[in-house]
Amino acid sequence: MNYQRIKGIIIQNLFYLKHSLEDIADTFFWSSLDVVVWGFMTIYFTQLKGPISEIILFLMGGLILWNVAWRSQQDISVSFLKNSWSRNLINLFSTPLTIWEFSFATMILGIIKIILTLFIASGIAFFLYSFNIFLLGFYLLPFFVSLLAFGWAAGIFITGLIIRFGTRIQVFAWSLIVLFQPVSAVFYPVSVLPPFLQKIAWLLPTSHIFEGMREVLKSGRMPAEQIVLAFILNAIYLLIAVWFLAVMFEKARVKGRIARAEI
Repeated sequence: MNYQRIKGIIIQNLFYLKHSLEDIADTFFWSSLDVVVWGFMTIYFTQLKGPISEIILFLMGGLILWNVAWRSQQDISVSFLKNSWSRNLINLFSTPLTIWEFSFATMILGIIKIILTLFIASGIAFFLYSFNIFLLGFYLLPFFVSLLAFGWAAGIFITGLIIRFGTRIQVFAWSLIVLFQPVSAVFYPVSVLPPFLQKIAWLLPTSHIFEGMREVLKSGRMPAEQIVLAFILNAIYLLIAVWFLAVMFEKARVKGRIARAEI
C-alpha cells in the first residue's frame, strides 16, 4: 500500500464532508437524535415500578454501540457510491490507486468519525440521562473493535455488490445492515427470538457482543467465549467480504465497466 495515495483519498473525503451538509448531519445529527429520543423513552421506564427499570442500561448501551456497526458499514459503501455518482471512479482507478488503498483510507477516516460520534452520543447520554457508556470499562474496547469489524465486512461486501450490479442496488448501502438488527440482540436477549431466528442470531458476531454487553452491565463480568466467538465470526466474514470484493472488482476491470463509467 502507498501512504500518499491513501492520504489523498482521506483528503478527498474530508473535502466532501466539509462541503456537504447532509454528510455532517448523517455523521453527527442522526445518532445524537437517536440518543435523545431513546433517552426520553428510558425516562418513561424509570417512572415505572418493577423489573422493567433494569433494561434502561441495556437500551442505552445497545443504542450507542449499534451506531458503531452502522456507521462503519456506511462509511465504506457510501464513500464508494459518492465517487460513482460523480463519475469519479475512472479518475481514481486510472491512477496506481488500488481498491484496497481506497478501502483502507475510508476505514481510517471512518474510525475518526465513529469515535467522534461515539463521544458525542455518550456525552448526550451522560449529561441528559446519567448513562455512562464507560461503565463497560475494558470491555468497551473489544466491543468497539468487533462491531467496527462487522461493519467493515458488511460495507466491503455491499461495495462488491454495487460493483457487480451497479447503483440500481444502492439502497443496500443504507439498509442492508439494518436487516441484521432484529437478530443482533441489540435491545433484547437472543432468548426472546423464535428458535429458528436464535440459530441465525448466534451466527452473527453482533449478537455475541450485545449479549456480552448486557452481562457486563448486569454483573461486571463477561464470558470470554462471547468475545472470542465474535472475533472468529468477524474474521470469517471479513475474509469472505474481501474475497468477494476482489473478484467483483477484477471482473469489472477486465470487462472495462469502470472505464465506461457503468458502475
